[in-house]
Amino acid sequence: MKSSSATLLSNGAWSLVNQMTRVTTLAIVTIALSRHFGPQRFGSLAFGLAFVRIFAVIAAFGLDRIVVRHLIEFADASRSILQAAIRVKFGIALASYATLLGIVFIIDPHDRLTLAIVVVAGASLLFQSLDVFDFFFQAGNRFRLIFFGRAVPVLLSTALKIAAILGDLPLLVFAALETFETALIAAGLLFVYRKCGVGTVGNCRKLQVDWGYLLRQGFPLLLGSLAVMIYMRSDILILGKMAGYKAAGIYSAASQITEACALFPMAFAPALFPILVRWRNKGLLFYHQQFERLFLGAVLAGAGIATTLASGAPIIVRLLYGAEYSSAATILVIHAWSAIFIYIAIMQSGYDITEGLTGLAAVRTAVGAALNIVLNFALIPKYGGAGSAIATLISQVCSSFFFNFVHSRTRPIFAMQSNALLLIPLFRPILHRLGRGRSAELSRQFATSSE
Repeated sequence: MKSSSATLLSNGAWSLVNQMTRVTTLAIVTIALSRHFGPQRFGSLAFGLAFVRIFAVIAAFGLDRIVVRHLIEFADASRSILQAAIRVKFGIALASYATLLGIVFIIDPHDRLTLAIVVVAGASLLFQSLDVFDFFFQAGNRFRLIFFGRAVPVLLSTALKIAAILGDLPLLVFAALETFETALIAAGLLFVYRKCGVGTVGNCRKLQVDWGYLLRQGFPLLLGSLAVMIYMRSDILILGKMAGYKAAGIYSAASQITEACALFPMAFAPALFPILVRWRNKGLLFYHQQFERLFLGAVLAGAGIATTLASGAPIIVRLLYGAEYSSAATILVIHAWSAIFIYIAIMQSGYDITEGLTGLAAVRTAVGAALNIVLNFALIPKYGGAGSAIATLISQVCSSFFFNFVHSRTRPIFAMQSNALLLIPLFRPILHRLGRGRSAELSRQFATSSE
């Protein structure tokens, strides 16, 4: 039987490979699409898909962790839990899809292109119900199976998208391929679940699940995830309406680079959580010292990414997207610095869970998202895409750093983050040695004077 550390290492490795596959394929497709269609048409696709991404979070309804926990606690009743979860998630997805279509139509009934993109790509919400098999693998620490159920279909879908680009197929085909990819992942997860025989033995006990109670538990998690997605997509939506699809396409190209860099530390978050629990059990002082080091690592990594992106923005944009997107370099220079605060926010999410601060985290993120929207409306008319990047940076700094000072339970986080931003943990050992040396020198001087 594997040790817990070996299991943790294995799960972290598979999670990282899965995320890297997703990030790499997404980057390849985004770059290829942006170069193929140009800022205007690419912006129209990004605008429509932004609506779908937001409602995909609503369709998930924050049930992932809750279903995983139930599958762990009632492993012998996993089949009945999965069947009930599929029905509940499909019902939520159907309602989300209908609401999505209604909202897009109400916003602009004459924008037929966006409506068509949302109709076709939004159908992907209906296939999210089969994500429950992913939850089943998580509950059983079978992250290797998640890779085969998710990454392999994504690779196949990426090949189809590249073939469609080479074939110069219409824009709506790529919206349809978004739905096809989700359906392929659903089929892959179901196939792996059945093929490996994990769903056939020893889990047939019937269990009556109170889904009303579980939905109420999931609602705060939904709000937090929804606020994060609004953070990531509201600027594209507002830009698309206020400055046009071309501006949205240019901004989407620049922001995609920063977002891709942020996904790598997110891959380590599931594997890091058990370690945080062990640190917490060793005492609050040790726990805070370790977290301060984590925040320092996040600041240094984020600063390295931001400096690289900001200093090389013109070259990076030209190499990835071409001359048509040259104005995206200015946006990237600003947007890149949000990486520092995205990284420390990712580290803080572990603290929020271990200390029971998820409710405060959801409120903090929601207020940050609202601030982002207000700043977008204020800055876009004068500064365009650069104004939207400024809005994102300001709201990210407030949400992941300054807002922690407001509540007494998050002030320790604010202190640790402040120390990390000032690089104090990096220099503390040096200062400590200097302090001891100075103290010894004073002691010697005192002893000499006494003689």
